[in-house]
Amino acid sequence: MHTYLRNKPAWLQLIIFGGLTVGILLLCVTVGINILAHICHLTVMQIANMGPADYARPENAGVMKGILIIQDAGLFILPPLVYAYLADPRPQAYAGLKAPQKNYFLVIALVTMIAGYFTVEFLGQINESIIHLLSKSTQKWIESGEENANGMLENIISVKKPSDLLVAIFYVAVLPAIGEELFFRGILQKFFIQIFKSAWPGIIFTGFLFSAFHMQFMGFLPRMALGIILGALYWFSGSIFTSMLGHFVFNSIGILLIYFKVADLDSKPGTNAALGLIGVVSLAFVVFLLNYLRKKSTTTYAAEFPRFPEVTIFDDTEPPA
Repeated sequence: MHTYLRNKPAWLQLIIFGGLTVGILLLCVTVGINILAHICHLTVMQIANMGPADYARPENAGVMKGILIIQDAGLFILPPLVYAYLADPRPQAYAGLKAPQKNYFLVIALVTMIAGYFTVEFLGQINESIIHLLSKSTQKWIESGEENANGMLENIISVKKPSDLLVAIFYVAVLPAIGEELFFRGILQKFFIQIFKSAWPGIIFTGFLFSAFHMQFMGFLPRMALGIILGALYWFSGSIFTSMLGHFVFNSIGILLIYFKVADLDSKPGTNAALGLIGVVSLAFVVFLLNYLRKKSTTTYAAEFPRFPEVTIFDDTEPPA
């Protein structure tokens, strides 16, 4: 009998997907690190023993890029694709790899994310204010984690010439847009919408997990908002390509601002009344666009989660005479 995983309870699907992800990740890390060590003329132990101080060293940029590719392939890309194959007779459609319900939904995703960039920056200002209410020791812990992450990221996206810009966009915009959207929106969001039996609670909870996974609490609130926006784009458009486009656009804006020296990785929103006003306006515009998308959408819970009949070798697949 062919048993489709999507017919099982959502919590069981979540456990199966978790186990599958761990297994594929371990395999990719084992094989990938050995290949990376050979290419970089290092030992596996030298790579394994690298710490935060090593992440920012220019001579380790190639290693960091290799690790990023291994992580994206082993954690974010392969597990969702394999699970989709096991879960549904139409794996591509299950993972959201299909055209949006209407082509102009892609345009809405583009405009939403441009406006959403200012919304996220505004929420970053609020997030920083909340962090400052915490104890000094907690603030230092959060800031040290942010510095470590920024050091690794700055090493990867060192942009000195136009060709470096393309490389930076690939690692920071293209890979996350594909991998993280497949993992969080394409698979996890489905589970939580089924568990909550409602779209918005599932979208919001997935956005929470999306932010928590990054372990960067200085930007927890804005990253959660980003996850919610991307989740709504996917759900109402019916296509993962809209959230992939939105994710790509959002990250690319950040890279371009760094390239043109408008911002840097260490810059903080601070208290800025103008940014606050722009943030409120952009948030209202994002809500308007998502509501418009919702009204034009044909997505329904029943249509998204149909139950497929099991198939056995004894089933008569021939039409009656």
